[in-house]
Amino acid sequence: MTRRIDEIFNPARPLFVKTPVQSAGKFWERGERYNWEFFNLPLPAVQAMFLGGHIHHNPELEVELVKKVTIGDGLEELTVDQLHVLVGNINAKVKDKTKTNSEFLAKKCATSKIKDRQIALIRRWRSAYGDME
Repeated sequence: MTRRIDEIFNPARPLFVKTPVQSAGKFWERGERYNWEFFNLPLPAVQAMFLGGHIHHNPELEVELVKKVTIGDGLEELTVDQLHVLVGNINAKVKDKTKTNSEFLAKKCATSKIKDRQIALIRRWRSAYGDME
């Protein structure tokens, strides 16, 4: 008997890495939370990874996740590479919403290789142009 994806996969529940996988600019280890919504990954790709056995729902890890609630925007928990993926997603949205290249260049989120500086740039961009995100 085959089950439908919506019977076993719930996008509202957190997902965790079952087998090591590379995705969204990061190499994910077993047991890590796979935060696909944050990186704006398409649902069909996430469902394919779920069906492929790379990610899964894990009730034990969900309990631990609830205990470790992040207050704020969660940017400190990300690596520099993950922050760059986030900036890329932000700039793609800005590109879609701007009419000219000069407007895009004025409103895009800048990048930095220094983690704290990148976090500051994202926060400053959000305070100025957060409605575009």
